[in-house]
Amino acid sequence: MSLLLLVFLPLAMAGPVYFLRRYWTAAVALSMVTILALAVLCIQYAEAEPAYLLGRQLALSDLHRFMLGFFSCLAGFMVLYAWREPQGSAFLPSLLAILGLVNGALMIETFLIAVLLLEMAGLTFVFMMHGQRPAPPETGLGYLIPLVVATPCLLLGAWFVDSYVLEPGDVLLIRFTVIAVSVGFGILLAAAPFHFWLPAVAGDTPPMAVAVLICILSQTHLALLVGLLTDNPWLVTGSPILSVISVSGLLTALVGGALALGQRDPGRLLGYAAVSDMGFVLIALGAGSALGNTAALAHLVNRSLVVLLITMSLGSIRGRRRAGEQEGPDHRLSWSTGWAGQVGYVVGGLAIGGFPLLSGFATRWLVYRSAAGQGSAFLALLVLSGLGVILGYLRSFGSAIGPSREGDEGGQPWVSAVLILSLAALCLLLGLFPGLLVTPLQGLMEVLLPLSPAV
Repeated sequence: MSLLLLVFLPLAMAGPVYFLRRYWTAAVALSMVTILALAVLCIQYAEAEPAYLLGRQLALSDLHRFMLGFFSCLAGFMVLYAWREPQGSAFLPSLLAILGLVNGALMIETFLIAVLLLEMAGLTFVFMMHGQRPAPPETGLGYLIPLVVATPCLLLGAWFVDSYVLEPGDVLLIRFTVIAVSVGFGILLAAAPFHFWLPAVAGDTPPMAVAVLICILSQTHLALLVGLLTDNPWLVTGSPILSVISVSGLLTALVGGALALGQRDPGRLLGYAAVSDMGFVLIALGAGSALGNTAALAHLVNRSLVVLLITMSLGSIRGRRRAGEQEGPDHRLSWSTGWAGQVGYVVGGLAIGGFPLLSGFATRWLVYRSAAGQGSAFLALLVLSGLGVILGYLRSFGSAIGPSREGDEGGQPWVSAVLILSLAALCLLLGLFPGLLVTPLQGLMEVLLPLSPAV
């Protein structure tokens, strides 16, 4: 099996799915078959002849195989949800195209080309932002401007990395590399102080598009950062980049938690909660230890599951207007549109804030352990950031309770209800038995041990 199939199969299927958009069930079926094929290809892949893309070799490590399989599972949930909760005619073909580009970015062994592939994936995401209605122009610009600014920074960082091979030991070159990489990835990951764009985009974008942005694109950007550090250990041993990542993580967690506390709009609230949650991932990664690497991956997996749960629930409990009545964005919630969405919203909101007995607390506990050397004040600030997210969701619950509005449709499709309840149950299960998640990931993270400054 050629690795090129993982790239070109979803890209090739995006066209037929787009032309089938008027036959929604057929488009959903073809999308699901494609995603299932990707998952099977990842599982059954056996190393054979090397594959090349744009003249550069492709490789599929165990960690990348896990990520591609995980992305396929997430995409399958999204497609099934979109079957009964339409997210716009461009959602399915854009999702397949993004999967193909992300697969290529993860497998290709050249950082510069990976950055360009992710740039193309980001541009494809813009089509997904419109949903059932045209998105406000400022929403698209709010995503495109950070993307356009971050990409040259990363391309410049790639040039600095290549230059260091010719001039090893150049301290000034190392500093320029750290600055370019920190700014570029800081923008793409919505790390403070570059966090402003994510809540704004999440507030006016269809729920499943938000899930793609946070659960797939953001995770791939982080994987690209980890790959850069792993392939260039001199960045870890010869620069303070791990300290930069750790401090940025703390600032991101605090800023996201504090701003989530004052949010009433559920979309922006999710955006700030996701910003705060990314801070925990960065703190674990900045620890530069085996425990920190495992905590980072475990928290990323949990972050994806919880954000997917919240976005599905948010799409279900937002007032669904009868055809022709919705004239613009409606950020209010209606608790008359199905109890499954209510349960999912409550569980997801508490889980992303790290409430005990839920998966968010279990993975955050690993982060706390990995950052124990930073001191008790550091850990106390992390706990406060999670508390801000929890209180923000509690405020959201309270303000949303009220009578149904005219034009709201009662009930909820059984498919979305089953998906939401399944994810909510999974968050509870992983909170009670975190070993189900952590133990399989420990072996995968051995590849990241070069991130330790001691190596």
